[in-house]
Amino acid sequence: MIDEPYARPARRRSLHGPPAQRRALCIWLGTLASWRSGLVKKLVRECGTVSRVLDASPAELAALIGPPGVAQRSRKVHPTTAAQRLERPGAQHAAERDAEEQRFAAALEARPEDLARMQERFPHSAVVAWCDPLYPPALRQLADPPLCLFVRGRCDDQQIRRRLQILCNVPAVAVVGTRAPSPYGTEMAAALGRDLTIQGVLVVSGLALGIDATAQAAAIHAAQAAQELATVAVLGCGPDVVYPHANAGLREAVARRGLLVSEFAWGVPARPWRFPARNRVMAALSRGVVVVEGASRSGARITAGFALELGREVLAVPGEAGRRLTEAPHDLLRHGAPVCESAADVVAAIATVHLDAEALAGDLDATVVARLLERGSDNGRVSGVLQALERGPMTADQVAKDCGVRVYEACALLSELEIDGLATLTGGGVYRLNRR
Repeated sequence: MIDEPYARPARRRSLHGPPAQRRALCIWLGTLASWRSGLVKKLVRECGTVSRVLDASPAELAALIGPPGVAQRSRKVHPTTAAQRLERPGAQHAAERDAEEQRFAAALEARPEDLARMQERFPHSAVVAWCDPLYPPALRQLADPPLCLFVRGRCDDQQIRRRLQILCNVPAVAVVGTRAPSPYGTEMAAALGRDLTIQGVLVVSGLALGIDATAQAAAIHAAQAAQELATVAVLGCGPDVVYPHANAGLREAVARRGLLVSEFAWGVPARPWRFPARNRVMAALSRGVVVVEGASRSGARITAGFALELGREVLAVPGEAGRRLTEAPHDLLRHGAPVCESAADVVAAIATVHLDAEALAGDLDATVVARLLERGSDNGRVSGVLQALERGPMTADQVAKDCGVRVYEACALLSELEIDGLATLTGGGVYRLNRR
């Protein structure tokens, strides 16, 4: 049976080859996931953890993934010739699915190391694997994290690495909203993008029309010449694909002053299912999400939902009552989201508390504490959770009550400590502090 290799993980050989092979496996799987929705989630569900996924061989993973075409559709009802495809309603969509299945099949048949070398040949780019030091640690909180990020910037390799390092360490906020904003929404997005940048907060958005583009353009204009990373655009297509075409100029400006980031490989086109996936990455990268304007079922509301699940701060800009564009922010406000009237509200919501390194350290490793101190906006609450666990093992509910935070916030903070090796989840949902 397929499940048998994972029955006794302790007896398996740890990793299949050296780190270079593990990295190649990440890129191979990331490329496959670019063409098939939910692939990483399926593998993690089958194997248990991302680490166990990467402990499997390509052959084992290919068996779990299944052959091309099975997950997408039955071929019995599909036109057989190009002429027939072009004559039927929805023919373009069917042809696109055919093309994507062919790309998926080609990647599935490729050797991981060969595909990894091919993916890294693009100029002004980088591929960051899940096992690389420059992989943003905040993404590890996702149940189905991207196994690699495809990154582009109009700069040399060394500068791309510096920008990635900044992304890993500075507090970021996603400013999101409708593609057709009101003049008021446009004004608010521009003010937030400008003022957050001036105050040292990294603006993250999706490079979409409307609110996203306005906030990112304002961030670029507000960034000082010495500021190496002005903004980060998370894309719902490959980082070399220009979409939407109306934002081509802004996309080039982001590449020159910031980073274009995607979990989708080079050449992957924009498709509807890729945008909710993009939204979850935006939410995970950010310490907070600000919803400016949007309908109740908009992409901005989806991003806010992902942020809430991850324990991020979600703020909403109030607008005119009864308008469709205010449905999403007003719904969030009704459910307790903080009001955002300016960048000051955002900074207050995600503000870093200056920590006493010696008081925080206790029996913890000093290098890990130093990394926590420079990470970003959740440090104050992390300190409170660490101090609570110093008093003894606790469940997430007990931590929430002890620290005065919501349960989902406590879960997110505990997950962050678990990722850093500072805490361990034991039986019965109890967390305990790891000491030297």
